[in-house]
Amino acid sequence: MFAGPIIAREVLTAPRPGRFYVARASYVGLLVILMWTAWQSQVGLTDVSEIGVIAYFGHLLFRLFVLFQLTLMLFFAPLSAATAVAHEKDRRTFVLLLMTDLQDVEIIVGKLAASLLQILTLLATSAPVFFLCLLLGGVSPEQVIDVIGVTAAAGLLGGSLGLLVALGRDRTFQSLALTVLTLVLTLAGVEALGYAFPGVKLLGVPIARALDPFQTVLTIVDPIAEAASTGLRPAVVFMLASSAISLVLLAFGTVMLRVWNPGRNEPREQREGAEGEEAVGEILIEVAAEPLAAHASLGATKEAQAGGPATAVASLTQAATDVLDDEAGATTGLHVPRRTHRRITRGPGPYRRPWTNPILWRELMTRAYGTKPLIIKGAYLLAFALGVAYIHLAPDPASAASRSTWTLIGLGVLSLILVNAQGVTSLTSERDTGALDLLLVTELSPKQFIYGKLYGVLYNAKEMVALPILMILWFAINGTMSIENATYAVLDGLLLTHFSAMLGIHAAITYTNSRAAVANSLGTIFFLLIGIGICAGLIVLSDRQFARQLLSFMIFIGAGSVALFASLGSKNPSRAIALVALLTPFWSFYCVISLINHDILAAFLFSAGIYGFALMAMLVPAVSDFDIALGRTSAIQG
Repeated sequence: MFAGPIIAREVLTAPRPGRFYVARASYVGLLVILMWTAWQSQVGLTDVSEIGVIAYFGHLLFRLFVLFQLTLMLFFAPLSAATAVAHEKDRRTFVLLLMTDLQDVEIIVGKLAASLLQILTLLATSAPVFFLCLLLGGVSPEQVIDVIGVTAAAGLLGGSLGLLVALGRDRTFQSLALTVLTLVLTLAGVEALGYAFPGVKLLGVPIARALDPFQTVLTIVDPIAEAASTGLRPAVVFMLASSAISLVLLAFGTVMLRVWNPGRNEPREQREGAEGEEAVGEILIEVAAEPLAAHASLGATKEAQAGGPATAVASLTQAATDVLDDEAGATTGLHVPRRTHRRITRGPGPYRRPWTNPILWRELMTRAYGTKPLIIKGAYLLAFALGVAYIHLAPDPASAASRSTWTLIGLGVLSLILVNAQGVTSLTSERDTGALDLLLVTELSPKQFIYGKLYGVLYNAKEMVALPILMILWFAINGTMSIENATYAVLDGLLLTHFSAMLGIHAAITYTNSRAAVANSLGTIFFLLIGIGICAGLIVLSDRQFARQLLSFMIFIGAGSVALFASLGSKNPSRAIALVALLTPFWSFYCVISLINHDILAAFLFSAGIYGFALMAMLVPAVSDFDIALGRTSAIQG
């Protein structure tokens, strides 16, 4: 096939699973349900004969569809591309791909196209639903075409960004977290650039409007703003700019592919970090196994007879060093670093005693995820600093209060996504590398493993948990938020972070395929958040007239319950998970109504109750049925 073997394989294998068709039908069905819910929210059951009212609803529905689909594209396209590469790196199959006769550009373009194939298929499937808005009025065909083009260009740019990040990282969590943070910081940087230089234009379009996909689609939806542009249409400028940036990212990834991922021809001492030390250790073991045995049996015996055990140990150490020097140079031709020689000549050094829970000790007392997660924490600190600057640049106290609310919500959502990604990858990475199989044959109890992973995840993501809480406390100190509301917000934040981390671990236990686990975990947390946001927006737009939209909301929330059960309990169903899937969307809807009506205590009690129950519904089976879930035993064996 002219497109390359990677794309050809994806085109042939992607449509085979039934979930491919279920996803397309479910997405279109979700848009239709959202359409009916919006109609009930704005119009209700009354007969409407005025053309202006129907046209207004068509324009409003089109705006809702555009923002909803663009948000999905900017979330799933980068993560799908990053997961496609990170998954193969964890399973050590990406190196095999580099050993083939494929050119670097074929690998880069093939992985990008394969990861975006299903997402672009969903975009094409939703196009007829967007064109239905033309029948209502208020929307032109050019607007629909521009919106679909901008969404596809944003997906291409996001996928290129996610692919580039994953090529330079070694772990799945690093790839996912840096992809999300880079995307957020890029959007914030574009907004800051437009704010600092409002006169800068790109092909006659302001720089922020030309590079920010949200501003671009809002300009498309508003024909007056689009007509005010003096140059090309903003949609055309964004598509050209995003395509050019995507080509630059792909070209850079192609050039750096072999540099970031050395193949089989590079010597092992050129590897950096922990992988290099592990490779040196393997060389030492392989080279020195037989000679060390001979020297140990002969030299140590003679020295023990002459000078005692201390002299024997020194003689054995020196003999091992001499053997390693001779064998490393003569047999393999590989150079062993000097620090390894010094480490051997010193003899055995002090070692650290693990705690009663070795999993928790490893997560807290060692750098289990390497030193590169420090980059992730630095990027989150930068996002936090930008949020604080956004609040302090408010022109008046009213806008400062509004900015404080939105900044806190944004940082909270970002924290939950990162904690969830840390939770799911903490288990999938060990499964892919084979370390999980070693843990399953030890005497570790399920409680030690699950609690060690859970609180290890929270500790490694402590900055994502602590900074939003510190912001809440600062709001309570300066009077932006009352002490009572701040207390509720802190408790709810701690509960939701536990829920998000446990959701990731639950998905990793449930799905043996790492890509499926990551997709279900992040998809669940994302749809919970975006579903709550859509419900809140529709309630506000309807002027709190709940009666006329209650039936449509019940159907919308019921569909969310079915999707939630399919994600959480389809593999390992239980009554508790079924109750969580049934109650969580409905009680979340009630919490939204309580917050809008300023009934903070009711929102806190119900949110703590339902998400606390959801946390226990995933935690208890993970501890009690851990062996069965991970395949260490079977239900028949007991």
